[in-house]
Amino acid sequence: SSKRPIREWRAFQWLRKQRRKTPIICGVWYPEGLIAYLAGIRPLTILAHGAELLPPVDRWRRPLWKALQRRVLESASLVIANSDYTHQLVSRVAPNARVETVPLAVDPQRFAPTDRETAKKKYSVSGKHVLCTVSRLYGYKGHDVVLRAIASLAPGERERIVYMVVGKGPYERGLRKLAAELGVESNVRWLGFVAEDDLPEVYSASDLFVLCTRDAPEERSVEGFGLVFLEAQSCGTPVVGTRTGGIPAAIQDGVGGWLIEQDDAGALTDIIRTLVHSPELFRAAGTQARQRVLREHTWARYMKRFSSTLKRAGISMGKYTDGVTVVVPTLNRGPYLIDTLQDLLAQTHRPIEILVVDQSVEEVPAL
Repeated sequence: SSKRPIREWRAFQWLRKQRRKTPIICGVWYPEGLIAYLAGIRPLTILAHGAELLPPVDRWRRPLWKALQRRVLESASLVIANSDYTHQLVSRVAPNARVETVPLAVDPQRFAPTDRETAKKKYSVSGKHVLCTVSRLYGYKGHDVVLRAIASLAPGERERIVYMVVGKGPYERGLRKLAAELGVESNVRWLGFVAEDDLPEVYSASDLFVLCTRDAPEERSVEGFGLVFLEAQSCGTPVVGTRTGGIPAAIQDGVGGWLIEQDDAGALTDIIRTLVHSPELFRAAGTQARQRVLREHTWARYMKRFSSTLKRAGISMGKYTDGVTVVVPTLNRGPYLIDTLQDLLAQTHRPIEILVVDQSVEEVPAL
């Protein structure tokens, strides 16, 4: 957007006017972390996710980008990574940065199991063993691995499988063509975009969630964590993921999920075949998955880890009495922005100040 520099300049000016020493937490190192750093904000905490730490695709930008990235991350009081993989990426680009790992979480009340048969009826997949993937349709997401795994099943096994693909993206045409070439087009349901409020029902309609992400650093494409794995497990659905990026932080192999090697369609075929012949094992795995989320990956658990991590870094929220400032950057994410603002306003902490850095082209509807 042509207005982006103006909006970022306004955010910089606003931060420069702040005389309080309220801790600022930035969602990513660029642009929010850079703006806060240039504005002289201290203490400064930056969240690290994964792909944003990889070199730019354009080689001419890399030297400047690398130097800028290192300066911002090493100047932060603390960098919080979402997985050990992301922690390693931070340490690689900014060796002197103070980094801690705090795995992500999910809301188990929002992502909760619903009646599986009712959910299957909604998506017209009753009587089938259902696989699903929820992600943008890009090559590195590995949807083709799932299609090849289904094609490797015996005909009698394959006819009992349905694969629900949730999401849109530039790879859809190629995936549809591949499904036809493999003879599995009748097994696939292309659901396109599904609203976040409807995702729990998608997960509940599924007997197995699958996402076979590849590492593609040259395309700045990695899975820094994989929050969808937690969402599915929270809904009582077991998951399969690859041993790439930060996915192992979201899946405990053998406890509600399976980890396979990148591009290992054969291993995935074996798992799907077991689903066809022993579905009760997957119902038990789904129960394990839900229990693991409740035990390790709730937001209450996350906030305890997050708070203790801040304290170890000498950043204590308790001594700041001016309230909490939340900076929300957004770009063409209207519905999600509304959800975020409503969630923030529902917090009991007061006073709270919310700064929205809106780089959207379209206007966001009023709350």
